[in-house]
Amino acid sequence: MNVESQPRLSSSWEVYEQLSREQFEAVESAGITKFHAQLLYNRGLHTVEEMKSFIEAAYETSPDPLLLVDMERAVARIQQALERREHITIYGDYDADGVTSSALLFRALRTLQQPGASLDFHIPHRLRDGCGLNIAALDQLKARGTQLIITTDCASSDVEQAAYARELGLDIIVTDHHHTPAKLPDVYAMVNPWRPDCAYGERYLCGVGIAFKLTQALYRAYKRDREDEKELLDLVAIGTVADIAPLLGENHTLVRLGMQRLNDTHKPGLQALIRSANLQPGRIRERDIAFSLAPRINAAGRMKEASIAFRLLTTDDEAEALALAEELEQLNIARQQETEELMRNVRDQARSQPGKAVILVSGDDWHEGIIGLVAGKLAEELHKPVLVLSNDKTTSLSRGSARSQKGFNIIEALNDFASQLERFGGHAQAAGFTIRSELIEELHTHLLAWSENGGAAVPALIPGTNLPDQTGLVTEQENTEIQPALVLKKVDLVFSRLERLSYELYKMMRQLGPFGSGNPEPTFKMENLRLLETWTSGINKQNLRLRLGDPRGGERRLGTLLRGAPRQQELVGVTHVNIIFRVESSENDARPEIWLKILDLEPVEKVP
Repeated sequence: MNVESQPRLSSSWEVYEQLSREQFEAVESAGITKFHAQLLYNRGLHTVEEMKSFIEAAYETSPDPLLLVDMERAVARIQQALERREHITIYGDYDADGVTSSALLFRALRTLQQPGASLDFHIPHRLRDGCGLNIAALDQLKARGTQLIITTDCASSDVEQAAYARELGLDIIVTDHHHTPAKLPDVYAMVNPWRPDCAYGERYLCGVGIAFKLTQALYRAYKRDREDEKELLDLVAIGTVADIAPLLGENHTLVRLGMQRLNDTHKPGLQALIRSANLQPGRIRERDIAFSLAPRINAAGRMKEASIAFRLLTTDDEAEALALAEELEQLNIARQQETEELMRNVRDQARSQPGKAVILVSGDDWHEGIIGLVAGKLAEELHKPVLVLSNDKTTSLSRGSARSQKGFNIIEALNDFASQLERFGGHAQAAGFTIRSELIEELHTHLLAWSENGGAAVPALIPGTNLPDQTGLVTEQENTEIQPALVLKKVDLVFSRLERLSYELYKMMRQLGPFGSGNPEPTFKMENLRLLETWTSGINKQNLRLRLGDPRGGERRLGTLLRGAPRQQELVGVTHVNIIFRVESSENDARPEIWLKILDLEPVEKVP
């Protein structure tokens, strides 16, 4: 076998520059280990103060919520509504961030409202209403007696709808985290860190984070105990991880503390959801949110009504919680089945477009709740931008969902075609749109030309890092972790001895969790490992297992390359490999063991 013909890891993986001796000495004198310092520096934390704050993740360091523009005004109006027993409606969005933020604020106001006061909620239907405020819903809420609407995770751009609400005599407080337009809606208050006049330093809070800041401000206005605030952090953790918000700064602190609360939650709905997902309280990690809890919450809005998930997260009745969790389980199973069926269809269409830089597929009456998932899956498989459209024959309109790859800025590409779109929105990596069906091919031609003319752009990065901003980019996998194409291929550290890869090192690494966007799981590299044995594993024998030996002798470790079975044949006769990997643990209480989750490998000749 000619190993030189194999792709070299060095061609696709870049190793972070190691800190200097002076830098290591400075962090060690501050009580920070070299290991932690290197990892944190790689994530954009360059000062001792930043590193210590990250490691400590103290709730007391959370910025004052009143630093957000309009927060005082919002709190005063809500206090007035509570005192006057006004009818308040929480108006959310139908994804996991929107549902958790609505549930959090609903729970908070429920503890503050006076007996007999009306507290209501409204979450739009994904297909009938779309996201954000809509005129029909405002009419409905007015008829129900609503006087004050508080939005969560939406409405920063709803200028026309806000004006209509004012005509109806409705006050609106917007809490949101999406980028604001040049013209802001005329509302009573808008709490959004992306407002041009807002100097709040933590702009990457997602919808549930902003709802929590409002709750902080309200609870403090009513002199509530800080523990009451912290009781809601389990919902913050779920919404923030689900929305792929960067786990740095305040997000990191809130999610770390929220994960602790989630593992010991007393909310019946979350307890039922955790049992339904076959998770073990006390051992729930951020990946369990991303791959188990969030997909079940999202399934409600995708397949039926997001209000099902909302009621689950707000109920205090155990029997109701069990019934709702079971309903979500069935909806999630249906979502998985329909997604796989549609995936087979779109793969067939994609094969008919060889060589095209942008893939566009469409079909009649495809389920609009899952076309975004399908677009994301296909984009990951093909490493190309993908658009998936569902055609409505009765209206001659098609609704589409787009996911980008390799720095292709999909929202800019659609913006250049805006005059021929009915509506569109999103960001660099993901977008949704509506188009007249007769213009679909013209759109595809435009996107191909846009790409050929250099329209692809470097993805937006989280400030202070070289990591892509993926906030709001929903990627749901069915318990199958794939290296996300948008995550840059960067190696944190290079190890030379297997004995360094111990359970103690794993525990040190976990001290920097939770991991996710902005704070990815540490990635390592080792070269010239002895390849002792290979075999396949998994239900369909799709994974490749490897027994690896230290170049110098004694130590051995097991490694797994997910979906790597097809590569077993190329390793026949190979004695040594280089690997890119992450360190995992069985976390068995009796005898914890570590293993290597291999992300990439290459056969090499033994170095003398």
